[in-house]
Amino acid sequence: MAKNKFLLLFILCCAVPLLLAYLVLNFGWFDRGVTSNGQWQTEEEFVLTPSSEQAHWRIAVLPAKQCTELCQNAIYTVQQLYIGLGRKQQQVQPVLVSTESLPVLPNSFSQQAAKQNISTELLNQIVLIDHQGLALLRYPMPSTEAEMVLTAKALRQDLLKLLNYDRTDV
Repeated sequence: MAKNKFLLLFILCCAVPLLLAYLVLNFGWFDRGVTSNGQWQTEEEFVLTPSSEQAHWRIAVLPAKQCTELCQNAIYTVQQLYIGLGRKQQQVQPVLVSTESLPVLPNSFSQQAAKQNISTELLNQIVLIDHQGLALLRYPMPSTEAEMVLTAKALRQDLLKLLNYDRTDV
């Protein structure tokens, strides 16, 4: 009798936590957490040509057609973010992906044409691109000053995470 009682308690101690974990996962009661602030690309899309420069990451501003006020806000946000990177600036290159020339583009920015036609979900977005030209994360262009701060903060967190995990020799 004591053996059966011990065996039953042992099985219950093992089975109950497993059953509870199964229920929590299947009913969605568990918040898996967020590891990035931007939206990950669902499909591979190479926006720019591979980089031969020292910078392994590119922050690209992709206007729809012409660089409107929304695009100018995004350029300003990326410029401020780039300045705030400090010594990590050498690993990042801000890029405006457009064929239209702008009258005033910050010195740190380079202007490049897209490698191919860009999907509509990337237009009017700020995009994190790796050294191969692959778009990874995208952020909406900020329209207000409050959105600028939030976008820059989200972009900075994700970019610093990528820079810290980057194992390529820069």
